Amino acid sequence: MLGLERGLVKLEPYNDKWSKLFDEERELLSSQLKELIIAIEHVGSTSIEGLFAKPIIDIAIGVSSLDVIIKLKEKIKALGYVEVPVSMDGKHVFARYKEKKITHFLHVIIYNHNLWIDQIFFRDYLRSAPDAKIEYIKLKEELANKYPNDIVSYTNEKKKFVDNILKRAKELQ
Repeated sequence: MLGLERGLVKLEPYNDKWSKLFDEERELLSSQLKELIIAIEHVGSTSIEGLFAKPIIDIAIGVSSLDVIIKLKEKIKALGYVEVPVSMDGKHVFARYKEKKITHFLHVIIYNHNLWIDQIFFRDYLRSAPDAKIEYIKLKEELANKYPNDIVSYTNEKKKFVDNILKRAKELQ
C-alpha cells in the first residue's frame, strides 16, 4: 500500500511496486514538465531494493535554476501536488495526497548542485553497500519505534548516519 498520513513514521519492507509507481510518475512528470526539467530520479528509501521505508515515493527533479521553479509550480499543482514549506535554500518540495495520505514527494533541486549530488550519492552508495544498508535499516527501525508520531525527530536523528554515508560516498569519487 502506498501512502502515509502526514507526520507519522511507519516503515514497510521493500516493495517491488515502488519502482513501477516511480516509473509511472516519471512518465507523467516528463510529459507535462519536459521543457522545464533536466532530470528525474527516484530517490529516498523506496528507491533502494531491500530497504525498509515509509511508503512514499520520493522523486528528485533537477532544474537549471531556481527561476524555473516559478514556472514549474503551477504545472506541478495542476498535477495534484501541493507545495510543502521547507526551510532549506535551493530546494522546493511538493506532496501528492490520496485519501489524506502522502503518496509522493517531489524534491525540486538545481541539477548537479550539492543537494542534487547528495541525494544521488546517498542512494547509489546504499544500493552498492549491503553492510551500510543493514545498518540503516536497523537505525530506521529503532527511530520509527521511538518516534512513531514525530517525523521531524525521526529525520533529525538520521542526519548523522546520512552525513557519514555521504562522506564515504564522496571519498569513493
